[in-house]
Amino acid sequence: MEKQLYNKIIIVTGAAGGLGEAMVKALVNAGAIVAAVDISQERLEALRDNCGSEKVMPIAADLRNPNICAGIAKTTFDTFGNIDGLVNNAGIGLSTIRENYYVDNIKFWDVPDERWDAIFYVNARAPFLIAKSAMPYFLKQKWGRIVNVTTSMDTMIRRGWTPYGPSKGALEAQSSCWAKDCEGSGITVNVLVPGGPTNTSMVPAASSPDRDSMVQPEVMQEPICWLMSRSSDNFNGNRLTGTGWDKNLPPNQAAENASAPAGWPGAGQQSVWPDLKPT
Repeated sequence: MEKQLYNKIIIVTGAAGGLGEAMVKALVNAGAIVAAVDISQERLEALRDNCGSEKVMPIAADLRNPNICAGIAKTTFDTFGNIDGLVNNAGIGLSTIRENYYVDNIKFWDVPDERWDAIFYVNARAPFLIAKSAMPYFLKQKWGRIVNVTTSMDTMIRRGWTPYGPSKGALEAQSSCWAKDCEGSGITVNVLVPGGPTNTSMVPAASSPDRDSMVQPEVMQEPICWLMSRSSDNFNGNRLTGTGWDKNLPPNQAAENASAPAGWPGAGQQSVWPDLKPT
């Protein structure tokens, strides 16, 4: 496990379960201090008790509220005097519309307006607002890490996957844009995904009863520690897949083998912008 994270201050959203909990535990074990954001105060307290009160600061927050999103970075900085990284992991899935959505697909015209709003607010808008509010701290210290958890590319356009797939597609596109904006700043923006349906509450038993065959949340642990470390200084604008991480390789090589550019840089005809024309 990566050991370069001592006293790094890292915000993790969706921290109290599933992928978030797995990543928080790995970051804490690597020496980081985590501002753990989740909607459930009870689960946050359990996470803090499990990881150590000096290593986890619970922040109970409903990320549908833009004012709350905008204040998370300030709360973290005011408490610890620094912010080194942000993991935008919180998400709302299709089980909030229909528990067995995988076997009984949801047509887009059957999606309640309120659920579309909630899923896009948490999955796409909240990462933007939290990252935006963290950037002044990153820019001042000329170093920082933003990692966005999206989803597999086919999930973004899968039949019956509105609005979850499109919301994660929006976050994927944002990640690619932000990485370009941050070039040369010392701040990196990357995507981390597990690599398939994962054994978390995001996929309830009604949609996937065989839990052992699913990807396990622990596949995120070594990649997130590496992404938050100085070893990844030159790694920017990529999507890294947890199932592709080979623990038998040196971390830098494992990351290279498990990654590809974020977004869809090779898809379709590229437009020609006037400022990119050869002179």
